[in-house]
Amino acid sequence: MRNILIAEDESFIATLYKTHFEQHPGIKVTIASDGKQAVAALEKEKFDLLLLDLIMPNMDGYEVLAYFKKKELKLPVVVVLSNLSLDIDKAECRRLGAEDYIVKADNDAPAVWDKVQKYLPAE
Repeated sequence: MRNILIAEDESFIATLYKTHFEQHPGIKVTIASDGKQAVAALEKEKFDLLLLDLIMPNMDGYEVLAYFKKKELKLPVVVVLSNLSLDIDKAECRRLGAEDYIVKADNDAPAVWDKVQKYLPAE
């Protein structure tokens, strides 16, 4: 089973991705609705991929990435999923450990799946 954590505060979007991703065999998706929930889930369970929104309540995506970098803790593969599309945002996320950056407004759920599945381990 390949385990994905989606940290996204917009429940409609999170559920849309979860529903689409779990149509693929061997995929389990957990949703965290803010950065604090994402950190708690990451500290408790092993995930293969973190799909991380940047703008969330309580603790944003930048803070999640910085928290793990400061603590020198290993994160799963991180793909940022945001509507922020400036190069400076992308560069900062990569500096903090993100593997990829996907602009939500430019990609529907199947397109996001196509981009993130390459980061998942083979079954």
